[in-house]
Amino acid sequence: MDEEILKKSDDVSYASHQKWGGTYLIVADESEEFSVALKYATQMANRNKCRVGVLRVLETQDFMHWGNVEKRMRNEQREQAEKMLNRACFLIHEFGGKLPTVYMEKGPRIDALTRAIEGDSSISMLILAGRTHGTSPGPLVSHFTGKGLGRLRVPVLVVPDHYDI
Repeated sequence: MDEEILKKSDDVSYASHQKWGGTYLIVADESEEFSVALKYATQMANRNKCRVGVLRVLETQDFMHWGNVEKRMRNEQREQAEKMLNRACFLIHEFGGKLPTVYMEKGPRIDALTRAIEGDSSISMLILAGRTHGTSPGPLVSHFTGKGLGRLRVPVLVVPDHYDI
């Protein structure tokens, strides 16, 4: 059987029956589980010819301050988000050799995450890491493996926080 070889932009060759698998989305936050989701998503993306997408949500806060103070607080929030995304991009590149797609949304995390997925048809999976200790696996895992699952058009993969790659 003669298979046509396709060249992709990152100079990796695939047989014609192997297609690009889209983007695996992770949510960048300060949780301990984030690094587990990042490593797992990178590993899966490499195996499945996918890209990793990193979403950082700027949660809207009711600033009740004077205009300049509010502006400064929002700028600081954005700077912290950019630093976190830069760090995540560095780690994903180190683990997988590819640069991720970066998303930044404003608003409540659940709504922002849903908007990001709806807004990019290349997103093919949401990867979250869940806590295995304590009373809850985390707010996003709890929501999107329960009543919020119907809001998503992609599957959700939950990685236990003790998973070692």
